[in-house]
Amino acid sequence: MTPRFAGWRVSVALAGMVIACRGSERSSADSSNSLPPVYPSGPAANTNWNPDAGPVMIVSSGNGNDTVGVVLPEATDSTIESLRAITPPVSGLTFDLFGRGGKTASSIAALPIPQVDTASECYSWPIARLRSSRGNWQVGFVSGHVRPIQIDSIEAMQSVDSAALAVSLAQTAATLRVAADPGFRGLPFRVRSAYTFALDTTDVVVADVVRTVNEEANPRVEHLLIFGERPHGVSGKFDVSYYSRTAGAEESTQATEILTVVRIGVVKRPAVVVNVEYDDGGKIGLVERTAPGVWRATCPRCCASARTPSVSVA
Repeated sequence: MTPRFAGWRVSVALAGMVIACRGSERSSADSSNSLPPVYPSGPAANTNWNPDAGPVMIVSSGNGNDTVGVVLPEATDSTIESLRAITPPVSGLTFDLFGRGGKTASSIAALPIPQVDTASECYSWPIARLRSSRGNWQVGFVSGHVRPIQIDSIEAMQSVDSAALAVSLAQTAATLRVAADPGFRGLPFRVRSAYTFALDTTDVVVADVVRTVNEEANPRVEHLLIFGERPHGVSGKFDVSYYSRTAGAEESTQATEILTVVRIGVVKRPAVVVNVEYDDGGKIGLVERTAPGVWRATCPRCCASARTPSVSVA
């Protein structure tokens, strides 16, 4: 997924910022009792950006050119509109660029682009332009602040390994205590996406597992975003350290894409950069591993929704 940056609209094929317009409406997806939401909905909760990750983050525009969106950690749901009038603070900074394949470029400078259309109905992050055009990247951090973690996709695994992973994720999803929903009860789980990586002696998986109700008049889908761990070399289900659930109409229910996995700062804290897409907006941010078996969203401030009212991931 490569980001389109204008507000918070992100397409499933992209990886970053999104377009979100005033006056749009959406019905909230069903949610379950799960661990805390990936993104708190109120500005007062937006205080957890990890300064070791640098002062700003950039996201690819997703259209193959050198234009980027500049994600500002201090932004909140209530202040995102005012950002359209500022020039992004990227002068003098260089960026390392990352995708799901790891680091793709180092020390790339960016030039700020003054905002012109400040009366648009669509919110957007401030924009900048890379001094040298680069492809195949999702997000960028100020040089030297993060290092890549190699990840493997279920799609690239040998068939026997991908099948085993799919079975273990289905077993893991079946153990979650999600809200009772008769429409999904008894339906099979399907792995929409899954990425694995190793942390010392621990294997980690981040997966989007879905169930669908294929009613012609009212198709519905349930997404389970799962962070799981198990000792290296062990088979079977994962111990879930973080999950969230959304469910609703197939065309409007939010979905999550993994953009990259990195280690932050001198302590090398693992973090997964995620992009959450819904029908008229989205969010981007980090979910960090704060202790063995413990993952939590630690940068909701960089994930201010570029739309009103704010929407949280439940």
